[in-house]
Amino acid sequence: MTIAITIAIGSIAGILVLYLRHVPQVLSLTSEELAGVLQRELPLLTQAWEKIVRCAQSLWRHYLRIRILSFLVKKVHQLRIISMRAEQMLFRVASRLRARSQPVAQVPPSDYWKDIHGWRKTVHWHKKGTKAE
Repeated sequence: MTIAITIAIGSIAGILVLYLRHVPQVLSLTSEELAGVLQRELPLLTQAWEKIVRCAQSLWRHYLRIRILSFLVKKVHQLRIISMRAEQMLFRVASRLRARSQPVAQVPPSDYWKDIHGWRKTVHWHKKGTKAE
């Protein structure tokens, strides 16, 4: 805890030294000289903001734009696949509901199926090794 407080106090002191080291030079300037300096140079916060904006634009152009757009293309493609699957599932549900809502006509079995079913009932199946009675 003591080390953290010492580091914090040292950091604050260093920031104050860096900030206040040019105060005597600024106080020695006349108002005309100070106005001339302010006209030639933008304020420090404006300079810092412009540098941040330039860095962000460069980062966007050279690195982020390609990756973000390719990520978005992949997600749109996945969303398209999901929507197609959902549409297919809804189509199947609608077909099943349509089939259930229509009355099914009872068609009597054909002679072929009657013959097949009759044949199965007349044949006696025996396991191998057992005697037929």
